[in-house]
Amino acid sequence: MRRHRWPAIAPPADRGLRVHAPMPIAAETDLTLELSTVTAFASGLLLQLALRVTGIRADFARYETRSLTDPHDWSARWSYLTVLVRVDDRDGPADAIHRSEPHCGESGPYRTTPLYWIGAYSRTGSLTVTTSWSEIGLHPTSIIVALGPSPFPTASESGAGR
Repeated sequence: MRRHRWPAIAPPADRGLRVHAPMPIAAETDLTLELSTVTAFASGLLLQLALRVTGIRADFARYETRSLTDPHDWSARWSYLTVLVRVDDRDGPADAIHRSEPHCGESGPYRTTPLYWIGAYSRTGSLTVTTSWSEIGLHPTSIIVALGPSPFPTASESGAGR
């Protein structure tokens, strides 16, 4: 398995094709996480996740993602949803393109809908997504996303997006 980092790159300007319906990843009393959609492009995939947290976990999520305004405060740390994606023989972290929704106060639910660009379409027609955010109590959870063959056969045959 080759280690790879999926960088936060904006998807192509052309319209992609939706290739997967929403799929739950985690469902707890005060936390829900789902893979909202998977959109295919000739050069890769765009994954969108939706996380909603309530109660004390929402307070932890807001604290973890707060602005760190003092650059001299070395104790200031933040965290966010960790997403690892395995496509064929490449596996590694995916960086979010869009981190969170507009700030909505100091209380209430915390919601975020990050996007992840995966610059490849799986030759096997499936990929594995593993998510976690230990600081708010989301333990590593993996799902296998069955996509089927690429709707852009020339992209997978030519190795585009690699």
